[in-house]
Amino acid sequence: MKKLRFKNRNGVLYFGFGDKFISSKMKDTKVNRNIIIGKFKNGALDENLGFGSEQTAPTINDYLDKVILDKRKNVRHNTFKAYESSFRRISSFFGDKKITDVKPINLKNFYQSIADEGFSRTLINRVKFILKEVFDLSILNEDIVSNPVSVVKLPKINQVPKEQKPFTLDEIDLILSSAKGQFKNFLGISFFTGARSGEILALKWSDIDLEVETISISKTLSKGIINEPKTSSSKRVVEMLPMAKKYFEAQRLETGLLNGFVFTKSDKVSHYANNSLFYNTYREILDKVGLERRSLHNTRHTFASMMLNNQIDPMWVSAILGHKNLDITLKVYTHYIPKKEKMVIDFLEKRYKNGTSHI
Repeated sequence: MKKLRFKNRNGVLYFGFGDKFISSKMKDTKVNRNIIIGKFKNGALDENLGFGSEQTAPTINDYLDKVILDKRKNVRHNTFKAYESSFRRISSFFGDKKITDVKPINLKNFYQSIADEGFSRTLINRVKFILKEVFDLSILNEDIVSNPVSVVKLPKINQVPKEQKPFTLDEIDLILSSAKGQFKNFLGISFFTGARSGEILALKWSDIDLEVETISISKTLSKGIINEPKTSSSKRVVEMLPMAKKYFEAQRLETGLLNGFVFTKSDKVSHYANNSLFYNTYREILDKVGLERRSLHNTRHTFASMMLNNQIDPMWVSAILGHKNLDITLKVYTHYIPKKEKMVIDFLEKRYKNGTSHI
């Protein structure tokens, strides 16, 4: 019987008999050498370097299950829900493929297939993040020695951003005049606070100060669960504009409560699970008044564009919207800020035309 031999090639353990060696796809450690020796002694490995029916490495799904379990324990419910479609895509593409058999080219093809289906950069980044965790676990378990995710670039995605079409003041009046009850109040508050629908539906009357005219936004509602917002900047106390106050006061009459949620179901106690009822009613109103359908989130864009078009300080707008910094506001809404180049030119022209300068 030939003697089992080992070699170390760039930290990877190779084994063989005579002059023939193959990669174990594991780090060269004493433990891994003993694993190979044990397989040879147990008949799982023969002198032709053939393995028996025993599976030598876990699959992508084996490690994906561990990542899923970790995410379920350590991330918010809504975040886990966002991960679920990525889990399914990884599992359906790689399935029971051994972790040691996945090459960078396989990952590249996977990313490209998702991009070709028209999915966003956000989804592809999420898939990459999950796969990195899968292979990192495999490295810790000494199945592989390097993470193939790190050497694969994501495909270019030429997504054309959707053009936002804010409502005009006349259109806002038309919409609100066609709405009734708490649906009218919800839309009025949406248009005149710029808050997200999930933030509005999570509000309690304890967050509303009608005397000082402030709104404390510290929670958000999504898929039936009220959580803290993902970013600290989304937690904010904002000024209540007179038009917004009007709709809060009207909603107080609807609920008749001093405490509890601002927007409640018919029992006047339970909060809504999501904004679907409000969205459907909003869409029906747009159809009724003959306006183009737009997302409910458009009320937020309408608020921002309305303020910036009327030369309200962008810093104030950014704070009201709960943006992390002014750059985010300017990136999204800069085209709504009136240009002032002409004003600067006029100022310089007056100075030099009137001869007030000695230059």
